[in-house]
Amino acid sequence: MISVIIPIYNAEKYLPEMLTCLSAQTERDLEIILINDGSTDATADICTSAAHKDSRIRYVYQENAGVSSARNHALSMAVGEYIAFLDADDSIDSDYLERLLHACINAEIAVCDVVVETREGKRITKFSAGDRTMTGVDAMNLLLERKKINSGPCGKLFRREVVEDLCFPELKTYEDILFVRDAFSRVHKVTSVSETAYHYYDNAGSAMHQLQRAPSFDVITATSDLLQYIVSHVELEPECLYVTVSHLYQYVLGADKTSPEGREFAKKVRSLYRKYCRSILKSRAFPWKEKVLYILFSYGFFEK
Repeated sequence: MISVIIPIYNAEKYLPEMLTCLSAQTERDLEIILINDGSTDATADICTSAAHKDSRIRYVYQENAGVSSARNHALSMAVGEYIAFLDADDSIDSDYLERLLHACINAEIAVCDVVVETREGKRITKFSAGDRTMTGVDAMNLLLERKKINSGPCGKLFRREVVEDLCFPELKTYEDILFVRDAFSRVHKVTSVSETAYHYYDNAGSAMHQLQRAPSFDVITATSDLLQYIVSHVELEPECLYVTVSHLYQYVLGADKTSPEGREFAKKVRSLYRKYCRSILKSRAFPWKEKVLYILFSYGFFEK
């Protein structure tokens, strides 16, 4: 059985579509855990109605505590041999769970394509590792390079024993890549399939869009964790360090430097870069011009 975990907050507009996707799944042996994280819209009514119609659905309400808390709550309840995470405002193909389950037979984690698109059907980008079986290290490289395996728990199926004692950190953002990183670090094999897809919708009001406008200090906390992991695992490709450093700098560029929060954000990033200055300079993945950029920035140049 697959335990499907869906954290929900004010998703009345899109939740019915995800529930329809689940009812259409070709894999029927499911436990569907709906965690209402203190929604103030009609989410509760939608969940209650769905649970009455489908005995596989377990509906749980909790006071608003964030997506990490909701996922952790559901994970502690799950009884399936496999664990899948979905977001309430996305959608999945009808064979999504069946394909992932078949791929997970000879691996501890299975991943599939993740298509980022608009509600109008315009494709923005796609994460795809193709059809293959990888070592845990190879999969970790693709995850941390953020090109072929997306950073979140969606688009993946985990064997229960891999994640049952893991927790999503209590962060407002980037909690997902830390959880997936920890899961990947435990496995020997990850299988990728391209026959099915997870559809991530790029909503204008999404948490990611809000984060780009006003970056959370949690981004720095998570990036620090990632950098410590990367530099201590020499088996990883140099691009993992490069991508992690450069991603954080994009938030610096987008932050409002005229605000106290924006200035403090840049200050903390500079401090983190100074800590990993030697690793940046030694890495062959950084073009020399970018090495100069990051080192100058870390010591207070470009400060406004």
